[in-house]
Parts: sequence; C-alpha cells; structure tokens
Amino acid sequence: MLSENTMLNLENKVVIVTGAGKGIGYVTAKRFYELGCRIAVISRNADDLDLLEKEMNADADRFYKHTGDVSKPEVVDGFVDSVINKFGEINVLINNAGIRYRKEFLDIEYKDWQNVMNVNLGSTFLMSKKVGEKMISQKSGRIINMASIVGTLGLSELCAYAASKGAIISLTKSLSLEWAQHNINVNAIAPGFCETSYADKFKENQALYDFTIERTPLKKWGQSDDIAKACVYLASDMSDYVTGEIITVDGGWSAW
Repeated sequence: MLSENTMLNLENKVVIVTGAGKGIGYVTAKRFYELGCRIAVISRNADDLDLLEKEMNADADRFYKHTGDVSKPEVVDGFVDSVINKFGEINVLINNAGIRYRKEFLDIEYKDWQNVMNVNLGSTFLMSKKVGEKMISQKSGRIINMASIVGTLGLSELCAYAASKGAIISLTKSLSLEWAQHNINVNAIAPGFCETSYADKFKENQALYDFTIERTPLKKWGQSDDIAKACVYLASDMSDYVTGEIITVDGGWSAW
C-alpha cells in the first residue's frame, strides 16, 4: 500500500507561503514542513515568523524566512531571488497574504480600497509574475491563490475585499490557460468562515456570528488546517490534471 508521502510526492519540494505569520498561512507552512518540504515564508511581522520557526523546530536547510510587504515590487524581487539562491528552485507558490476592512461601501476611503487591492490582488500579481518566470524556466510548477467565497457570493460591508477576491478568481482562471503550456497548474481555494486570527473580533458581533453558524450546513466554522489540507492536495501529484479550478472549502455555505 502506498504511503501518504508517496502519493503526494511533496518531500523536498520548495514551497513559498506568503502571509505566513498568522492564521491559514501559518498553519499551511507548518503542514508542508511536516511533509518534508523546504519552506520559504514571508510576513510583515518578524516576531510571527520567529514563533513559526520555533514551533516547527525548523532545520535551517529546509526553512527560510523573510520580513516584508509583498505588495511592494522591490520586496517581492528580493524575497524570491533569495529563495532561489538558497533552494535553487520553486515548486509551489501559495499566495495567501491578505487584508480586509469591514465598512459600509460609502464609508470606505479610497486609500483603504487601494490598500486592500494592493495587498490582496497586487501581491498575487507580483508574486505570480516573479515566481512564474522561474517556473517557466523549470517547465513545471503549482500556483495556489487564496480567494474567498466572498469573491463569488458577496457579503455586505466587505465590498473592497470581495472585489479583490473576485479579481483573484478571474486571474486564476486566465493564468491557468496561459501557463498550461509550461506545465504550470494554477488554482485557487475559496475558504468560508474559518477560525483564524480575525475570528475573535468577528465574534464580538454575536448576532452576525450566530447567523454564519446557522447559515452553514455543517453548523460550524472551519479550521485553518482545513484550508491547509486543500493546499496540500493542489500542490501534490494527486491534482496533476486540475488547473483553473476554484476549490470551495466552506462547510456547504455556497451550496444553498
């Protein structure tokens, strides 16, 4: 019987995770490291990455951390070049960095709108472009973009976030067509409500939290590891024939 690692074929693969300091990115980096991958992570908060490294008891030969803002071209260029210098290749890119503002549309200032677009969509563009150059030269690679159910279904008071995630979904589909010729699979994951770093603040609005539980067929929020496991599937050999797809992980929310 084949072992899990044999089926996945992820051991020693180089995996980049952006926004790895908290939540989904943090847990995803840990899961890939546990599967024997070489991990490169980036976050704006150095302390978060130090904690990640400590929790994983990371081997310096398999772990690289970088502090910076992936919405800035110079940061992306320096980070990706450093990863290539250390590991020689890049097999998987997980574009996870993201922010949100919960405001009614008329209360959103243009600077806030632009910040959401720059961090969520802009970083996905910059990282995919820079890493894509390396993947094209290798003639292989996997890109996994973090979208959201809000990108397809919408949600009030999240217009900027919804617009950025909808754009990521469209970018994913278009890029999958353009780069299929280079043996690069491009997919996205659309999480529903998950117990991540924003959950406690969200739960301050008890009525809204209760609504999300009632509205979800499985009657619970997901965990960060639910999303991490979907990333593992899209990064592994088990998804060789999957590209241009948006995998929804939401407890049934979007099935209504």
